[in-house]
Amino acid sequence: MENHTSLSETRKNDSDYFSRIISEKVEVYNNSPLTDFHDHLLKIFFDLAQQHDGLDSFYQICVAIPQALHPEIRVSLAVLKNTKKSFQLACGNASQTDISPQMIAKLPLQTAAASYSADDVLFLPVISRPLLNNSARTGAFFPEKNENTEEGQPCLGVLFISYFKTLGTIDRLFLEKLVTRIGYNLQRRILQASHLEHINFLKHLGRDIGHNVIIPNMHFKNLFRQLEKKINRINKEVQVSLNLADEPSLKILNRCNEIRADLTSTHAELLEHYNRTSLYLETLLREEHFTKGEYILKRRRCQIEAEIIIPELEVYRRRLERQGITVEQPQNMRDRRFFLKGDLGLLSQVFDNLFSNALKYTRTSTDFHGQSRKAIAYGCQDIPNFPKKGRRGVKFNIFSTGEHLNEEERLTIFNDGVRGENVGFNPGSGHGLSFVRTVVEIHGGDVGYEAVFGGNNFYFILPLTEESDDLNTFVTEVATSNDR
Repeated sequence: MENHTSLSETRKNDSDYFSRIISEKVEVYNNSPLTDFHDHLLKIFFDLAQQHDGLDSFYQICVAIPQALHPEIRVSLAVLKNTKKSFQLACGNASQTDISPQMIAKLPLQTAAASYSADDVLFLPVISRPLLNNSARTGAFFPEKNENTEEGQPCLGVLFISYFKTLGTIDRLFLEKLVTRIGYNLQRRILQASHLEHINFLKHLGRDIGHNVIIPNMHFKNLFRQLEKKINRINKEVQVSLNLADEPSLKILNRCNEIRADLTSTHAELLEHYNRTSLYLETLLREEHFTKGEYILKRRRCQIEAEIIIPELEVYRRRLERQGITVEQPQNMRDRRFFLKGDLGLLSQVFDNLFSNALKYTRTSTDFHGQSRKAIAYGCQDIPNFPKKGRRGVKFNIFSTGEHLNEEERLTIFNDGVRGENVGFNPGSGHGLSFVRTVVEIHGGDVGYEAVFGGNNFYFILPLTEESDDLNTFVTEVATSNDR
């Protein structure tokens, strides 16, 4: 198979690549046996293909161009069905085509031949090029190569020329060049149609999610409130009964009180889980994301520690304790009076991903005093001239003890699908930090990694809102400073 390299790789390896290729192509075209008539037909094909959208128009162009070679030939085109298992007639130059359904049914899905003939018909396969062959995963109906059953390249279709013996050798050469151009154009049109269909589906999906998931989910909040009222009623009834009960009844009431306390605790845990899950659902499944094809922020002023960090840490606190990981909180962060204007749901998930990674990868290390330490810490610090001169940002640090990332990991750790070498048996897809980078960047911020004494610091910087710029109340707290 042809080895394709990316455009950036090509330019990096050879800055004169395209100049050389253009010179070679000019020489090839100067020595081409094709006549001016054939050259004009190719130009007309490209002109018409650019002027007319849609697959049906393109199919007619694919038939009309070769038909211009000779009035006695008859041209038809079969293309791959959506099932990718057979072909169907797409266009012919007469109401009664010479190509029978049986002939179409016998067409191979893959071929190694540029052209071949049988039963007074010239077959010109329209090849699926390697450039887009892997796009089947996008939903487009490109054929898939079957290594076990057929040889050659997958076909998108076949151009049929009946009574082709009236054509000369140069005409045959022209047709083989033409089907190559047809293949490239057909792939792109199929991909474009598939993408448009995909986009429309996502728009409808976003609307359906809002109607069938988000709105019904809000009913749970009302149910939780009703449950809380009933628990409070039980609490009042038990307290009143305890004051009036005799000795034998006290044991029953005390047991009821224990059950009520457990029920209150379970209700609080369920409500916390519901609030967090609902926030994530309503943020990630926002209809605007689907209609616009990107994350659409719903910004509001928020205090990061009180509204995001502390609630997120509570979710992980028990698991952190079970693994012997201590949480070191800054002393002065709660007193800070700065606000960030951001999307509460998306920023919550940024901290969720960072705390989740800290839970997975925190290891024991040695501090400045030679003592063993297994901990995570968070904090923030002032960043001047961010995102531009005269403005300020705030850098949020999530530090965890353990071995440093290697040099390669430091450069790629925020790329999608990348996981560190120390993953062990921890589950994951390598998507979390990529998500962090995406969310931070659409907030106008930046992300990064620092190898610091005793462990690793993952950070992100967000710009402060104008109303937050009070230097007297902005106190620097760095979670990963060497004093920690």
